[in-house]
Amino acid sequence: MGRKNKEVQEGNGQVTYYLLNKVIDKFENSINDWREKTEGNRSFKIQQPDYDAVGKSELIEEARKLEKMGLIRVTWFCAGSEIEKVTYGLKDMPKIYQAMGRESKRNRLERARQCAGRYERQAQTPWLKAYYEDVFQEIDRGKYPGDLEKYGELLFQCLDSIEKLREPVFMRVFSSKYLNGSKVFERVLKSRVVSIGRKYHPMIDEAMSEHEILSQMYLENYAQELELKGELRIVLSGRIIDLSVFPYGTVLNSETLKHGRIDQFQRIRKVITVENKANYMSMPFEEGTLILFCHGFFSPREREFLVGLEQVLEGRRQGGEEIEYYHTGDMDYGGVRIFRYIRTEIFPLVKPLLMDAAQYEKYLSYGTDMEASALEKMKRMEEPLLQPLIQRILQEKKVVEQECFLF
Repeated sequence: MGRKNKEVQEGNGQVTYYLLNKVIDKFENSINDWREKTEGNRSFKIQQPDYDAVGKSELIEEARKLEKMGLIRVTWFCAGSEIEKVTYGLKDMPKIYQAMGRESKRNRLERARQCAGRYERQAQTPWLKAYYEDVFQEIDRGKYPGDLEKYGELLFQCLDSIEKLREPVFMRVFSSKYLNGSKVFERVLKSRVVSIGRKYHPMIDEAMSEHEILSQMYLENYAQELELKGELRIVLSGRIIDLSVFPYGTVLNSETLKHGRIDQFQRIRKVITVENKANYMSMPFEEGTLILFCHGFFSPREREFLVGLEQVLEGRRQGGEEIEYYHTGDMDYGGVRIFRYIRTEIFPLVKPLLMDAAQYEKYLSYGTDMEASALEKMKRMEEPLLQPLIQRILQEKKVVEQECFLF
């Protein structure tokens, strides 16, 4: 045909013009031009890359044609053999969009606003409403929401369904029920949901792993279980079960956590939560003590169960009984975050056990270098009961894992 790209006819029969595409791009990339009630003219110069993209004679021919159509005005020089600049009127933009078969930015953003608005009105929790507020802010800035562009409504549908979960559910069961495919969540949405949860969900701590984040949102890879040893009495199906008969420990599965109740009579005088499995296993049964393996951050069902225990024990403490709470874990950024999570969400009276500056000094020779990102986060960390430890970690820039206590 002897031309590079003068007019390209798309599959739908629509002709696309290089210059009109450039007009639309400049119009939409402007801070204000694309907004309603804007007036006046805009222009841009033609440079050599424009000729290279289309071909000089082809671009000149296209400019003349568009000028005759009344869509642009061209300033010529060199007796009409060169284009100096192209001018377009903002009032003519509807016709330019129509000529290109493109939807206007205003229309696209309005569609996005209406779509996000439908889901925002269904949102019930502050964290999800906060997410949509940020989506609307993107739209207000003239940016089509990245989540909507990448996932369509699928992500909004997913978040809407997650928000309404009241019981833990396996991820693939959730995906089959709400997303029309057992692997859709894991393959398409999981990483984005994790990042949204990390930013907005009130029960999610920044030190949580991906699995722990999803667990806080009631999405599970496997059933939630609470591993413990010690003197705990629960009521299950009307029967009182004394778990002290398992001196080496036992596990309460998710259904037991759901249906079991804390018996009002307890012999517990001390509760110890332990971050790491080896340390938990090494701690012997002790009368009057309940030892809990927390594996990092407790899941929602574990948390609800333990809050019930704390309420029973708090009633007995106020009645004059002495009840103590302790947590032992890694002396690093994650360990500090876990301690604070237990203090703020489950056991308000918890104290550190083997998590102080003296213990840190004792095992510092087994310490490992702290990651730069964790070090920066630790500098902003405040936890009154662990502040001396935090300062020593920052000074040495090393962390000590709990397992070395067993050496």
